Amino acid sequence: MHTLQVKERAVGDARKLRRTGFVPGVVYGPSIESTPITIGRKDLQVLFSKITRSSLISLAIEGETSREFDVFLKVVDYDQITDEPRHVDFYHPDIESPLNLLVPVKTVGECAGIKSGGILNVQFNAIPVYGLARDVPALITIDVESLNMGDSIYVRDIDFGGVEPMLPPERTVVTVIAPRGLLAEGAAAAELAEGEEGEADAGASEEAVAEE
Repeated sequence: MHTLQVKERAVGDARKLRRTGFVPGVVYGPSIESTPITIGRKDLQVLFSKITRSSLISLAIEGETSREFDVFLKVVDYDQITDEPRHVDFYHPDIESPLNLLVPVKTVGECAGIKSGGILNVQFNAIPVYGLARDVPALITIDVESLNMGDSIYVRDIDFGGVEPMLPPERTVVTVIAPRGLLAEGAAAAELAEGEEGEADAGASEEAVAEE
């Protein structure tokens, strides 16, 4: 679990914080009071490079009373011009109550079907799951190395650990499809084969008539 050090702050000093290299934020949840916090911008950027939206984070709050909460990154408000984070919301869930969360999907491995000219089609970049916060994976990793042209991986093929996927078991998550050019070549070859077969049948019929 990743740890982020933050400080409790007074409400109303957000602009000053941003000018001095900090990002205002808030942490809230069903079992805690909403608490305004301040985070170092560099610390936040480092955190963003290491986590996903379903990563559980240990948030250490420095203030009159030091506290630590397990949280999820809930909302990030970005500046429309600089693309820098302007405000961050962290959510502290009830640890013993299940919740719904989207978990990002990552494919690994050099797909056999791609070597044959196919295209790897990932139909879900994230999968909704239901379970306890401590059981939610930061990432769903799918090995696609063994997939050939036309092969697929379904929800039922994936190990979700201690959480339940909120998609039907037969739903396709990843598949290898043939590009249009390859499909056209295949169709043309099939038509040519059918034509040659038809000509051969016609020739055989003519020979049979001639013999009679």
